[in-house]
Amino acid sequence: MKKILLLSIVAFSFLAADAQTKKSGKKAKKPSKEAIAKAKYTKLENEKKLTRQLMLDSLMINDSLRLQNDSLADVQKEADRIVYKETGLRAIDSSNKESYKNLIRQRASWERTEKSDADVAKAAKLSDYEAKQVKYINQQYNEKAKLLLQGGDVQSKKTELMSLNLERRSKIKTIVGKSREKRLEKERKSYISKNGADADSVWMDQTANL
Repeated sequence: MKKILLLSIVAFSFLAADAQTKKSGKKAKKPSKEAIAKAKYTKLENEKKLTRQLMLDSLMINDSLRLQNDSLADVQKEADRIVYKETGLRAIDSSNKESYKNLIRQRASWERTEKSDADVAKAAKLSDYEAKQVKYINQQYNEKAKLLLQGGDVQSKKTELMSLNLERRSKIKTIVGKSREKRLEKERKSYISKNGADADSVWMDQTANL
């Protein structure tokens, strides 16, 4: 009787354990809402980590390329600097020297014109006022002559220059009078014969017989 009872207890325990195992297996097949939510959260976090890592890798690659390009740019800049030093600076230096020479020539021409105007006015016995007026008129017509001669030679523009010179002399006559204008012109030509014409007024004597 005891054996039967013992066997019954063992059989019942085995059945109970088997039932519990089946029950546990069923639970494993059907995870809880919390487990599902946790799994989704873990998956999402893993995806975020992967995305961040991909972005980081991309930034590192881009940064590496940028550094490489910067290095190449530095090499190119250095090469350009050497070329500029060897050629550009020489060109600038040459240009500056030529500009300086032009300034010297222009200043010398201006000083010569100023001196000839003053000497001729003094020889013609003009007052300070008359000398300034004559100088102003001459400057105006010198500029007109320069514009007229642009793109053409003196010979082809001779008639127009003659007309321009007559105009100039006519305006001077209104300032100093006819007889004194003739004297002024005589003194101007006398000065030129001794000292040479200044660059600005040389056109006046290329019109001939005025």
